[in-house]
Amino acid sequence: MTGWQALPEERCGSCKYFRKHYICLYQGHYSATNYGHCVHPRLKKRRAEEHCPHWCPKQEEAPRDS
Repeated sequence: MTGWQALPEERCGSCKYFRKHYICLYQGHYSATNYGHCVHPRLKKRRAEEHCPHWCPKQEEAPRDS
């Protein structure tokens, strides 16, 4: 985006609002693409390496108790 300065780790691929797309290769085997969409504040097409002013880090999952 023009005029937006972001750190290298602040890319759409590492944002909590980014949803990665996958393709089905064969019989239930999937491969991740470098493409997806952003869900904040509205749905937008995005590539994982793009920068956005709405970037927010993904929250780490809490460890599960067995």
